[in-house]
Amino acid sequence: MSLDLQTFIIGVFMLAIAGALLLLSWLHHRSNKALAQWGFAFFLGAIGIALIGARGRIPDAWSILAANALLTSAYGVMWQGVRTFEGSRSHPALIAAGAVIWLSACAVPAFYAAGTARALLIMAISMAYSLAAAAELWRGRSEQLPARWPLIVILIVHAATLPLRVPLVSALNGGPQTHPVVVGSVIFETLLFCICGVYLLGSLSKERLALRHEQTSLLDPLTGVANRRAFLSQGARIIDRAEISGQPTALLLFDLDRFKSVNDQHGHAAGDDLLRAFCRVATTNIRRTDLFARLGGEEFGCLLPNATQSVAMAIAEEIRNDFAAMKLDAGSTRLTATVSVGMSAADRLNPDLPSLLIAADRALYRAKQEGRNRVVAAAFSPPVLRGRRRDSLRSDNPDTYPVRSDSQQLR
Repeated sequence: MSLDLQTFIIGVFMLAIAGALLLLSWLHHRSNKALAQWGFAFFLGAIGIALIGARGRIPDAWSILAANALLTSAYGVMWQGVRTFEGSRSHPALIAAGAVIWLSACAVPAFYAAGTARALLIMAISMAYSLAAAAELWRGRSEQLPARWPLIVILIVHAATLPLRVPLVSALNGGPQTHPVVVGSVIFETLLFCICGVYLLGSLSKERLALRHEQTSLLDPLTGVANRRAFLSQGARIIDRAEISGQPTALLLFDLDRFKSVNDQHGHAAGDDLLRAFCRVATTNIRRTDLFARLGGEEFGCLLPNATQSVAMAIAEEIRNDFAAMKLDAGSTRLTATVSVGMSAADRLNPDLPSLLIAADRALYRAKQEGRNRVVAAAFSPPVLRGRRRDSLRSDNPDTYPVRSDSQQLR
């Protein structure tokens, strides 16, 4: 058994194991089609390498034409797997383009007779698909997945080392024996690509799954906006950054007026529609940097970084007016509703989220007392105890931050 043949056997074994592991992962996560495509790509590559390694023992139609068509198809499927992972649509013609180019070139007798030319074409096609896969991952970099970057590096390194395989093919076609260093480099890179590739592809899928679970846990399932937990955790960080940069921050608390009567008269489905409608109105009027969330029941909060009291009041009035003008179909009737708003601004007496929430809740209570459907700014703030650090006013568990107090009595 020659050293070159040993190289092919190792390559076939590693690719087949890699494909089996990816397909096994897919069996546990059937919704992730990218894992199945990646596993299938590794299996195609294993079959292609096995046929190439059998050169001289099987007809050339299998060891040259079919083998390299399978190999280019494997790279095409791998590229498509990355596109599937990134949510891009499938391009069957582009997946098969490498194999079509290869078979079309081999139809030219002069090209088919030149072993080095065949090897260079396969190398070029494989490099193109590998770099295209790396580019797809790069375009999706806004999604913070740690395994994305090392996988991009692995694909680029693989593309850069593909030319080392050309001497191996030349040796199979009767050319000079390949230097052991080149053979060792090819074996090492094959091991690296298979082991690291499988690990990183699996990690990428797990990281996305974990990220989506985390994002889901921070969303209100009814309205699709941030929930209370997300508001309290993210809001504290927003206020910390605003304090460091010296920017003003304001908080708005919204409470739908007489929401219980909507549920009683029109049913809970109408109430749910009303909550979703209010979220659409609110998110249309706030800025991209503002944090809007459902805090519970019919109460919502909006934290506005880099916003003065006048800016916050203007935004609150726009939301209140637009919501009051909205008409919602509720069976045979057209439903209208209003919202009361309490506003507080961060200052020396209200430096953190808990105190802002308390001040805004008191303002909201006043808005309810004064007739509802209005915006009221906080008239006063609770005193700050001297000699105590700001951190001492915070709870270790953000879910314990106060949100509603007196305003709960008025709907």
